[in-house]
Formats: sequence, C-alpha cells, structure tokens
Amino acid sequence: MDELLVVALQDLREGRLVILHRLPDVAAAVRDEAVRGAFDQLIARADDEKAQFAGMSSDPGGEPNLWAGGILDDACRDASSNAAGPVRDVALIGAIRKLLASDIVSLETAIVLSRSGNDNDVAALEDMRQAGVEANEFLGEQLPRLTRA
Repeated sequence: MDELLVVALQDLREGRLVILHRLPDVAAAVRDEAVRGAFDQLIARADDEKAQFAGMSSDPGGEPNLWAGGILDDACRDASSNAAGPVRDVALIGAIRKLLASDIVSLETAIVLSRSGNDNDVAALEDMRQAGVEANEFLGEQLPRLTRA
C-alpha cells in the first residue's frame, strides 16, 4: 500500500505541473471574469499543492499525468476552435470540471492510502479535495448564467 501511495502522490503532483503549464493558456481564452478568476485560483492552488505533494512523497520521480494532460489537450482544442464568448466559456468549464472530478477521485484514493501514515498529510489531502469540490460546484453554478447570456 505504501508503494501505491507514493505513485498516487506522484500522479497528483504531476497533475499540478500539467495545470501550471497548460491551464494559463486556457484561462486566457475565457471571456467571463468570474470563470477566469476561478481558473486563476486553480492555477495558484496547483502551485501551492505541488510543493505540498513534493513534501509528502519520499520519491521525487513520477510519470507524466496522462489524464490531466489529455483533459487539458481537449480544453486547448476547445479554446482554439470556438469563438470567444459564452459557448467557448461553457466548453472550457466542462473540460476543467472533468479535470476537477478526476482530481477529486485521485485525492480520495490518496486519502485512504494515507490513513495509516501522517495525519498532517491526510488533513492536507482532505483540504485539497474540499477545495476541488468547491471549485467544481462554483463552475457548475456558472453554467446556467452563461447559457442565458
């Protein structure tokens, strides 16, 4: 279980690196200020969490995070294939909510695997999960507003 935890933490850390490198381009394509602000918060959170994951794992290695990369590939395609405005913003919200959902599930796995270890790590992982849930809910609440625009 300890080996699986190391892989889970590495995967989450690598996901943060993908977010840091790719989400700024997606955020720049968003016209709605509230949505752009939420994306900017995700970028800032990813930077903080990347360092936390590095501290939790004794192994600095890790493979590229394929699910985060694939989702952000789709988001970049949406950003370049749709005209600026509500349609593109809705498409980008959908992509980032997929990213958040995947991340929440990955965090839940890491939380369970961490329960026999450091209580501070468990609390930090639970805080990250809750922040992801809140970001996902906020973005979901933007959809009705944007589709009326």
